[in-house]
Amino acid sequence: MNTKQPRLGTDPILKLLLIFAPPAIIGLLINASYNLIDRIFVGNGIGALGLAAITVCFPSMILQLALGLMVGIGGSVNFAVSLGQKKIPRAEKIFTNSVMLIVILALLFTIVHLFFAEPLLRLYGATPTIMPHAKTYLSIICLGSVFMMTNMTLNNFIRASSFPRFAMCTMLIGAIANTILDALFIFVFKWGIVGAAAATVIAQAVSFLWASSFFISSRAIYRFRKKYIKLSPKIVSAICFVGAAPFLIQITNGFMQTLINKSLIQYGGDIAVSAMGATLAVTILLFMPITGLCEGMQPVIGFNLGAEKYDRMLKIFRLNLIASTVFFIFGWGVLQLFPETIIRVFNNRDQELITIGTQSLKTISLLYPFIGLPIATTFFLQAVKHPSMAAFLAVGRQLLFIIPSLLILPRYFGLNGVFYAFPTADLLGFFVAVPITVQQFRKYGKKQRESETTSVLPEAA
Repeated sequence: MNTKQPRLGTDPILKLLLIFAPPAIIGLLINASYNLIDRIFVGNGIGALGLAAITVCFPSMILQLALGLMVGIGGSVNFAVSLGQKKIPRAEKIFTNSVMLIVILALLFTIVHLFFAEPLLRLYGATPTIMPHAKTYLSIICLGSVFMMTNMTLNNFIRASSFPRFAMCTMLIGAIANTILDALFIFVFKWGIVGAAAATVIAQAVSFLWASSFFISSRAIYRFRKKYIKLSPKIVSAICFVGAAPFLIQITNGFMQTLINKSLIQYGGDIAVSAMGATLAVTILLFMPITGLCEGMQPVIGFNLGAEKYDRMLKIFRLNLIASTVFFIFGWGVLQLFPETIIRVFNNRDQELITIGTQSLKTISLLYPFIGLPIATTFFLQAVKHPSMAAFLAVGRQLLFIIPSLLILPRYFGLNGVFYAFPTADLLGFFVAVPITVQQFRKYGKKQRESETTSVLPEAA
């Protein structure tokens, strides 16, 4: 094994944090930039209608993300635990099965969206004026699904193989290509919404080729093995079991986005959908650093779980909790102080869009200081293979709080009621997460004490 690779079970926690977290954070920020860049270019080059079209397509894009995360996180967590247990053949079988599974799911996603794009978009809330643009965008985007979803899976395994910087470069290459192609296709070739979609697909293909090159290089110690191509029901079940939490989180997000679109159309019209598109692009970008921090440390947590080093797991968890909370307090301050300046980046001409977007950004981010703890706890639960509890914590926020709020608050507060649903859910979700967080510290603290007692007993005898 390459001696330069970090030792997940023995290296200092801070050192591992500095190795794994920054590439994961940068990688996810870059990944989020696909939507951000598309919306900035579309908002300025096409206008509010183009921005609304991308927003309406968002539930299908969330489904892409959900499937990629299910296999990527579910596979890589099981992979990391197997490495910690020194079960190398099983680790390679998990990797190979994960790649085959995500390719199959990506092809199914593409087929469904090619044949049923219009009914799906109507379900998502597309109006007759938005539909032509949205259908064009979605039909092209789904052609790149196999690149996007497989790339996400490969990146999780590259990080779990202790090469987080390579995973970061995979995202960086795609984002640079997307930015250049967006500018070329929208402003030079004047391809409009077609150009935005084509730029994203080509960029994802380039990123996928770069990620794939890792697994045929000398750096990849754990490889794709032909003998493991046939899907194992046991392995697939293990992948889906751990990956269920991020999958359900994103699926619920997609359902929530559909309700948001319909509420926006009802209480604010097409322009409200455009404004929410800009708001979501900003808030998603804000979430990426903490998602990257927590996701980047999941292989370390999984490895130490397999090695039964519970004290190291809790140190990582505690650090993630502190960093997440501090970051969201900072982000809250920026969004509360400069909401209009941020919205104007997407469109500096449409005053109605700017007004609604400013209000939505300020309201939605109102209680962001409370959301760091639930996010860090959710990722910790995924890493220690408690997907049902992680799913409850994350999905419960949407199902129990946001979605009911979306159904009730707009009736009394109109368009602002759509925005009020988010801080309401943030506060209630925080209160639900606190006892779960405390319980995890007690549980693994007890396991560590029992482990220490067991190791001392032979000496005492």
